[in-house]
Amino acid sequence: MKKYAMRLTFVLLLVVTLAGCSDTPRLPSSSLGSYTDAEGFNRADSIVDAVGDVRNNGQRLLFVIDSLEAAGELSLPKTIFYRTIAYNIMGRGRNSLLLYAQLGNISMADLTTEADLYAYIYSYNNYVRLLCEMKRYDRALREAGAADRKLRSAGYDVFTEHHDIAQTIGECQLYLGQKELAAESFRKALRGVHIRLATQRDPLDYRESQKAMNAIVKAYMQMKSYEEVAPWILVQDSLFAQAKALPQSDSVFLDEMKADISYSKALLAHAQGRTAEAERAFADYQSTRTAHELGNIIKANEYLLLTHRYAEAAHNYEQLDRYLLENGYQADVENFGAFMIPKFRANLLAGHPDSALQVAKIVETYYDSALVRQRKINSDLLTTFYDTEGKERQIAEQRAELSQQRLFTVITILLVFIVSALAYTVQRRRAYKKLDETNRQLVIANERAEESSRMKTNFIRQISHEVRTPLNVLSGFSQVLAVPGMEIGSAELQEISRKIVENSNRITHLIDKMLDLSQLNRNVDIVCNDTVRPADIAGQAVQMSDICQADHLEFRQQLSPQVEHLTLVTNRQSASKALALLLDNAVKFTQPQAYGEQLPKDQKPQAILTVSATPQHVTFVVEDNGIGIPPEQAENIFSEFVQLDEYTVGTGIGLSIARSLARHMGGDIVLDTGFTSGARFVMTLPRQKKEG
Repeated sequence: MKKYAMRLTFVLLLVVTLAGCSDTPRLPSSSLGSYTDAEGFNRADSIVDAVGDVRNNGQRLLFVIDSLEAAGELSLPKTIFYRTIAYNIMGRGRNSLLLYAQLGNISMADLTTEADLYAYIYSYNNYVRLLCEMKRYDRALREAGAADRKLRSAGYDVFTEHHDIAQTIGECQLYLGQKELAAESFRKALRGVHIRLATQRDPLDYRESQKAMNAIVKAYMQMKSYEEVAPWILVQDSLFAQAKALPQSDSVFLDEMKADISYSKALLAHAQGRTAEAERAFADYQSTRTAHELGNIIKANEYLLLTHRYAEAAHNYEQLDRYLLENGYQADVENFGAFMIPKFRANLLAGHPDSALQVAKIVETYYDSALVRQRKINSDLLTTFYDTEGKERQIAEQRAELSQQRLFTVITILLVFIVSALAYTVQRRRAYKKLDETNRQLVIANERAEESSRMKTNFIRQISHEVRTPLNVLSGFSQVLAVPGMEIGSAELQEISRKIVENSNRITHLIDKMLDLSQLNRNVDIVCNDTVRPADIAGQAVQMSDICQADHLEFRQQLSPQVEHLTLVTNRQSASKALALLLDNAVKFTQPQAYGEQLPKDQKPQAILTVSATPQHVTFVVEDNGIGIPPEQAENIFSEFVQLDEYTVGTGIGLSIARSLARHMGGDIVLDTGFTSGARFVMTLPRQKKEG
């Protein structure tokens, strides 16, 4: 092993060493310029290595990396690589996305040492793997292609031929339905394994090669392409036999290899109906030490659930909380799907309804916050991807524009020789004027298209969230109530009933909003023939909004003396609905999570509804001391599907409907931009019906 080999025995990251990848040729010196250090490893790498070898020490590792970078002792490629390792140690792998996005800004000329080169290569490898795990398959393939083109231009021609990256590319292609391309990529991965083992025969080399082959098996199993699985299991059997025959075999690696292979055999045999063979393979799996590690105990529940061994799975899931805590998992949508829903099924089908109900309550409690976290992750992803794709699009547009300008220049030069100087000048001005107008129209059209796409995306995302959340709650409790012999106490039954009614109402209110929006967009007239007191409108709106039931909020209602016996001619239902939507807005944006942190108990938010009158209008003012609205957004918030806070639950149509209702009745709703202690909305309605 070379003296500059980098030991990266870090938690949750594939163990990689420079010596372990000697099957990938070095870059020619001419392509990198002159090396300042032929190897490129220094004191900083030794410090990072020493800190990183300590388990669960990610925060300290980040501090050390930041300090070394500030001192100028770590290059950008190394900094990116080491920071992503720290994030993996801390169970925050997705925080690496913004770091990985910086790889595109690194040119090959910046890689002045072999250490920088391999940090760059491994970072790109891990970037592509992370995108694949996040199901961003198109993006993963684009990033792999971009890295390959850049490295090939500098003389490094085996990036996509290496077994790890070829296997990842194959996974992405398979999940995108490109089966033939995936098969070719998997064959490249196998060739990469043969190349590696031709010169490197350490136990680690066999273990890493077998892991790549096992990932191919998992991909085909995921796609239910069972006929493709068996040959790849045979490859793993061969690698296991070779590793076992090594003069200095590694018992830990051999045990891990046997566990992987046996588990895959068990899943395949079960899927093909070979029950006895599946059970023998699973028994082989359980005979390994690896199978009894906490993480593998949890993961083995996949087989137990498939084979209806619900009691065993339920017993294993008793250790789930410790597993999630030790590995830094958070309450997000993906982890609900991977762990909580299977745990619910295992307990329910094992005849443990109380445990199943407890899991359902946990999901119901954290589901909304999990969706908010998922939307934030998606937002970060979209921001990262948009920044990169935006730069690529901008370069392409600039090149196209440059080509157009060159074409017009050539035409103009030809005109100089054909017509007089005056004609040339006129033609040039017209040409540039036309180009400017065309560019302006293209910019406007592009902006409209992007805005339309954004609104469509927001609409689908918001509606999906607003419908899915209550449906999941209703589904969960319905399954619990449907269990034969289920015994539920009166208090729990009352709470379940309340949740069912609450979430049913949530869906009903959403449908009502969509119907209102549809009618208003079709300019359906609102008949204003109701003679009603402002106090009655206010009372009905308060009842419709349930603001008085908001525990986090203090609500007051104030009626000026002149409106107590006053009446106005309007549409009572529409007026109350518009006002109720404003009260809903006050409830939503005074909740503790809207502030980003829990407010002290002595600072409970407040909302006030004030009703007053002038000779021409009745005014309803809804005021709260919530997070407030920037003055520059005073009109934008009334647009359909607009949300200033992307992570706030809602559809973004409430204020739009409220204003439309008010204007159809001859009134209006505006935001008082002079109020800075929260938000103040003012709704005015005419006192008399307007004549024809």
